Amino acid sequence: MLGRAIPEPDREVIRDAITDGAIRHLLHEEDPRLRNFRLCNACGSCTPYCPARINDPGANGDPGYLARKVTAALQAGRRPGLDLADCVQCYSCETVCPRSVSIGGIINAVYETERLQPVFRRMLLDRGGLPPQAFLPLYTGRGRFRKFIVKAVRHPYPVDGRAIDEVRRLLLHPVDASAFSAPGHPAQRRPLARPDRVFHLNSCCAFNYPGADLSQKTILAALGVRYETSPMQTCCGGAPHYMGGAGFADRLLLTARNLSVIRDAFEPGGEIAVTGICPTCSDSYAAALDMLSLKGNREVVNEALARIGREVNDPGAFTVANVLDLYPLYLEELRRLVETRLTGLAVGVHVSCHYRKMNGSLAVPPGLQDLAAVTGARITRSVMEHYCCGGVKNLFDRHRKGRPGELSRLNRLVRQDFMNHRLDVMVVDCPGCELVYDHMGVPVLHITELLALAMGADPRETIRIQGHMTSLSGEIGRIGIL
Repeated sequence: MLGRAIPEPDREVIRDAITDGAIRHLLHEEDPRLRNFRLCNACGSCTPYCPARINDPGANGDPGYLARKVTAALQAGRRPGLDLADCVQCYSCETVCPRSVSIGGIINAVYETERLQPVFRRMLLDRGGLPPQAFLPLYTGRGRFRKFIVKAVRHPYPVDGRAIDEVRRLLLHPVDASAFSAPGHPAQRRPLARPDRVFHLNSCCAFNYPGADLSQKTILAALGVRYETSPMQTCCGGAPHYMGGAGFADRLLLTARNLSVIRDAFEPGGEIAVTGICPTCSDSYAAALDMLSLKGNREVVNEALARIGREVNDPGAFTVANVLDLYPLYLEELRRLVETRLTGLAVGVHVSCHYRKMNGSLAVPPGLQDLAAVTGARITRSVMEHYCCGGVKNLFDRHRKGRPGELSRLNRLVRQDFMNHRLDVMVVDCPGCELVYDHMGVPVLHITELLALAMGADPRETIRIQGHMTSLSGEIGRIGIL
């Protein structure tokens, strides 16, 4: 009797019971992402803004389909009856909700309980971030593995062993998300002034496009902006968090620890601008600074950081200087630095979801378009500016399932739009978006790479175009740069 297999229907009941129990525990713990879920009244405001259309307004005639299904299930103490893996974590729903209900955050919290990716957490503990091998599954296929090897040899993940030890000691004693209080309405961001010195963040995703990181440093040097880095810096936790490998508290503690590292690189008392090429990093730091603005949250964070001899007591000293906020302050200088106007290049622009999430607005900000225009490239405006690229999470899911070429609806939409407009290159502000476009066969450049090209940087030595999956040689060669 004991050796008999459990019938499949019973297995499903058992799995659902376990998951429902985990959801009830999650609600009991009062994760800050779930604290306003009862405010959802199915008004439907978020419905037309979901790029993945998992809140299809045609389903059951309910205009608040996704929001209502998710929140109603949680209010009943059970899991939502939806495939939450389709959510691309763009947070468009949170941005437009009139009651500030974070459907994206709620889904992220539930997704963690259902499909936690222990491999990403192990990488945080073993390497302090997502090392090159985290991206190896994306490099299967002819010619791609060689590109991976070249990048892994030339651009290993630069983290000091002491930093990895600190991360390990920090994360091996988890903090419950319920220990933190939601700050309510985010504090208004202080206008960014032109800094003469910044801290340059290392992005995990930049492994795939080292040219974006090299271009950023080239531009900062040309503008006369000094930049600091530190081998003690680790992953901000953003990418592992959105892919289900790091919880809410993990991400906050990792980012807070990095703020302490950054503070060590500057004199006491001064303001510090934190920049980098990744909007997910920018979002992580902006969200952490918002949480740390509350004294109670700082006390919880510092109690954990004390185990590794660190603390963060001056969140107001930091400013997040995303490239789309920083470089527009230097438009005239950038125009003078352009050596080759890219007039023969037809480009489209795609602003990342996480940059817009950080700003709390779905409006397409002018920064990316203004910066692309500096190069002389011909910009074509289109609907794809308003869409999510399809998401790195979706890209990893497809490769894990052995169907890398099975493009999502979003992938197909933006690729078709690219072809319809007969563009040469897509320009993005996010190395994650760059990865997604590159894997769907669309020539793509990070905005730092486009600017560096126009400033005379070598396409191979600085931009590293040879590492892209989709060749850029034809487009760049046609305008006489290569």
